[in-house]
Amino acid sequence: MVADGSSDVCREFIDSDFVLFASPIIMGFTSALIKKAHDKLIALVLPYIGIYRDECHHVPRYEKYPRLGLLLEKGRDTDEEDVEIIADIYRRDASNFHTSFCFARLTSGPIDKVANEINSI
Repeated sequence: MVADGSSDVCREFIDSDFVLFASPIIMGFTSALIKKAHDKLIALVLPYIGIYRDECHHVPRYEKYPRLGLLLEKGRDTDEEDVEIIADIYRRDASNFHTSFCFARLTSGPIDKVANEINSI
């Protein structure tokens, strides 16, 4: 087994109240590093599927999951559709983790707005 730190990432994630994913947008999606870390989080839900809010989602493994936020830096070729697709994927993941998606913001926006949103969580 390769020690890639994923068990530490999962432990820190599940012990958090809020997790902010931050990434540049590269070729229409988050960076490979964030995507890889994000994919490792699937171990935090059970492999069984249940119906929640009339949708199929994984059955939760834990009682509580952190709320999620997303901070993105646009690339040269990034358009609004890219941003909306990425935000929707993270919004859907929040549903799968039985938690809430708090916001998606761009680094080009006012940083105090992001800070205020985090502080209000």
